[in-house]
Amino acid sequence: MALPASIQLTNKIGETCMAEKIKDLKLKRDYKQFLYYIDGEGSVCQKPKSGEGEAQVLVQNAVQRDNQFLYFIDKEGDISRSPRGTKKKAA
Repeated sequence: MALPASIQLTNKIGETCMAEKIKDLKLKRDYKQFLYYIDGEGSVCQKPKSGEGEAQVLVQNAVQRDNQFLYFIDKEGDISRSPRGTKKKAA
């Protein structure tokens, strides 16, 4: 199995962070009508933007989630993840 491809991203502050592609789905999306997200169980879902209608599961249990990462659907329609930010404690 090949290692996941990494994508270099920058956050709002300009810091560089890495996102890794973890599953190829090549999901075709219609952003004008639907919202796409990964639910708590790791399934890829779509929901109408109008608010009418229920969420539909497109891929059941697509990924096993780890709380140290944020999971998202990237531009190519694949599942990627990036490390969560660390919280800094006040002095």
